[in-house]
Amino acid sequence: MVSYQGNADFIAMCFAMKNRSLASKIINRLQNEQLRVWVADKGFSVQRKEDLERLAVCRTALILVSRQWLADELCTGQLKAAAALERQVVLLFLDESELTGNEAVQAMLPRSARLLTYSPDSDEWFKELLSLECITDCKRKAGEEPQTKKVSLWSFFRR
Repeated sequence: MVSYQGNADFIAMCFAMKNRSLASKIINRLQNEQLRVWVADKGFSVQRKEDLERLAVCRTALILVSRQWLADELCTGQLKAAAALERQVVLLFLDESELTGNEAVQAMLPRSARLLTYSPDSDEWFKELLSLECITDCKRKAGEEPQTKKVSLWSFFRR
């Protein structure tokens, strides 16, 4: 997997490490659509300065919400950081997790948040995702060679 390293509009991927396999599939689909996608070497952490710096300059934070994501304070911190940095946010729900009743997370939702539901049996979620301006703005231009670096899948297993 590769991670975008340039400064043009890009998507910052945020997810729980327990969802890394599905996240990898989603990242690959986005990259196959010529979208610039940044993913942290060791998974995005609000405790790492370099991760926060990349989040601060992204066009869109795509956050994969799941039970595992909601249970991890470092993960919910991803949404808090994206909101504080006034980034566009797209929440893609991987399971039946809900934000209702979770006041700490619900209070962090910026007005620009989009809510989508992932389905392994349908591409409707992907079509809807690709229709969002905050996503299409991250598409590579014709002939553009993106600045990328290889992200080791091994590093995702350290947590």
